[in-house]
Amino acid sequence: MEELINQNLFRVKNDFFPSNTYILKNGLSTDCILIDPGLDKNSIESRLVELNLNPLAIISTHGHFDHIGSVSFFKNKYKIPFYLHQADLKLCNSANFYLKIAQIPIQIETPKPDVIIEGKKQSININDFKLNVYNFPGHSAGSCVIQNEKYLFSGDILYKKGLGFNNFPGEDKVKLKTSIFEIFNLFKKDSLILPGHGESEYLGNIKKSNQDLIKFLI
Repeated sequence: MEELINQNLFRVKNDFFPSNTYILKNGLSTDCILIDPGLDKNSIESRLVELNLNPLAIISTHGHFDHIGSVSFFKNKYKIPFYLHQADLKLCNSANFYLKIAQIPIQIETPKPDVIIEGKKQSININDFKLNVYNFPGHSAGSCVIQNEKYLFSGDILYKKGLGFNNFPGEDKVKLKTSIFEIFNLFKKDSLILPGHGESEYLGNIKKSNQDLIKFLI
């Protein structure tokens, strides 16, 4: 399922496992960036062909299988680099182990990052795309928010509804709480949160209305 957020941003809901992949376009150009390509490469590729877009790079908010599942396919097809935070390299390499834990009967080709994101914040320029990548650990050690103007691709750190905490190995509830408070303090209320699962929502509305999150942060 595809959703037009605006003329430069599209969401593809992966059919096999319901995670969000985002296609970030640049104005009238056919260039784009893939964010969190999940397990449904066919739906993502169909959208790229339909829009006549040319991916320049792939970046994942973190290393779980539903956010890197089709990275290798797009890397190989378009000969483009893959960006991932250094703290999630081991998690990315363990993607098939996590698929087994989740009782999902498939295996993926685990991708090797071409560009390692380091530290708390890193600015990345890919042609005319300007991204700021912030590491907010908790859901995983290398979980990041990817900022492009007022768009915040939050992975599984922050949702419109519910929480990104599943008691998977490597999750840390204390660090996640700290990270969420940091996000509230760092970004403006009118920033649009584009999560790894579910619908988009403005940060201010999430802070006021996500009851599961409010209880978690007490």
